[in-house]
Amino acid sequence: MRYDYVVIGAGVSGISSALLLARFGRRVAILEQAARPAPLIGGFERDGVYYDGGFHYAGGLEKGGVLDCNLRLLGLAGELSRLELAKSGYDTVIQPESSFTFSFPQGYAALQTALSHKFPAQSAIIADYLEDLRAATRKLPYYHEAAPLSSLNLAEIHGQSLKQVLDKSGFAGDLRNLLEVHGLLYGARPEEIPFAIHAGVVDGYYRSAATFKGGGRALVKTLVKALDRSGVDLFCRHQVSEIVLSPAGKIAGVNCADGRCLQASGCIATLHPQAMLKLLPDTVLRPVYRRRLNGLAETPSADIVFMRCELKRGSAPGVRGELERGSTSGLCGARRGRGGLVKPAGEKACRRHKFAGRNFFFLPPRGEVLLDFKLPQDKRLLYLNFSAANATEICGLTAILPALSGVDEKTGGSDAYAERKAYIGELVRQRIANLLPEIGAKLTVAGVATGKTLKRINLSPKGSLYGVKHKVGQFNPVPKTRLENFFLAGQAIAAPGVLGAITSALMTVGEIVGHEKIQALRHEVICDDE
Repeated sequence: MRYDYVVIGAGVSGISSALLLARFGRRVAILEQAARPAPLIGGFERDGVYYDGGFHYAGGLEKGGVLDCNLRLLGLAGELSRLELAKSGYDTVIQPESSFTFSFPQGYAALQTALSHKFPAQSAIIADYLEDLRAATRKLPYYHEAAPLSSLNLAEIHGQSLKQVLDKSGFAGDLRNLLEVHGLLYGARPEEIPFAIHAGVVDGYYRSAATFKGGGRALVKTLVKALDRSGVDLFCRHQVSEIVLSPAGKIAGVNCADGRCLQASGCIATLHPQAMLKLLPDTVLRPVYRRRLNGLAETPSADIVFMRCELKRGSAPGVRGELERGSTSGLCGARRGRGGLVKPAGEKACRRHKFAGRNFFFLPPRGEVLLDFKLPQDKRLLYLNFSAANATEICGLTAILPALSGVDEKTGGSDAYAERKAYIGELVRQRIANLLPEIGAKLTVAGVATGKTLKRINLSPKGSLYGVKHKVGQFNPVPKTRLENFFLAGQAIAAPGVLGAITSALMTVGEIVGHEKIQALRHEVICDDE
């Protein structure tokens, strides 16, 4: 069978690209080297306990939010149940050395109030900063509906870093750490990340933070069902070894390592840009372009520790939201609402653990750089996610400890590697047990993923957590290449995370079918919901 397009990689960006192409009448196939689509996002189960690997929570899932709109654009309306994270404090930041604590509440108004209450002398610049952040998102095409495509100006997006904006406002100390801490979610330091990209990441969380009932696994299952409905052919365990060109130098199809060949008139590659280069002859793309892709900076790597924990159901956790006064509304279960997403239920329906709907950021000692990943592992910024702590007595937790790339290559053989993983797992377990004594006694390590794991799953040459970094002065690749009908998609194109992956698909398919058609379809989806 001949396809209009073959998509390399069945991650969120690849599946989204295929669904959009199918919606515009294209015949599409997806090739994935792993045994199942989106293995990192999909999580895994061990001894009956589910662990979220690459998806922890998301912004923009509220009705009419950017991610909600994009999921409906992909044909997923009514397919996923939304679980709102804790209203009074979905992210809690703790500085253990000084006992400083702050919990991020849901919504801009609540956040401004909480920050101003904590830092009254800086209330005016807090209000100005939050407005600047919202204004930045209004200029992002495929993020804000009002942003015209003509506003996609790289010079403007890369004009200021987060550090420059924070410096100009005079932010410092604990308040500055709070405004920088979500840099862990995209793997770039404040002096590197463009302020517009930072705004596009945190704006959704500041508005409304949520996850899906069933976690990342539910998202992947829903996407795969949509592929089946759309007539897209999905081939797993098929590693592409070559992009085939015709004698005239045009896309003719792909060859796989197992001998399978697919004919196609076009191709979208969603894998790491450096891995993509290996699939084409050296003469196809200009040397300067190849050097540019090979020189792209990577985000840091990470050690990801999966832990099993027994938690009793209860009301509020030990670390309470800044504005919380005994309410447990942010911890309750949910009911199905219009459009298939889930709205919070009353307290009587509350069956989730007392830590459900919360995440923790444990900061380095005072005086240390927040995102300094050369710090000792027991002092480095540490993230803990409780998204899987819903209604069962035993739940899976995920902890992320950022690390420098290439550490695993220095550990020697398999025994040394196993010893390093065991050491990291126990170090993180003990650190969390000390910081959150309420769970320490019932916390055990179920598994550890390292940069070597990320290298294998993400095809990242250095085992980076988010692949190619977004940074001021580095112009990441755009969807369209000089090879006719050959396009790129993925987090390196637009932004990190699920939203960034879907946004890249919108940008890429827009190059194929016309951006005005994508915009018209997005407008239609938004109007249908009003």
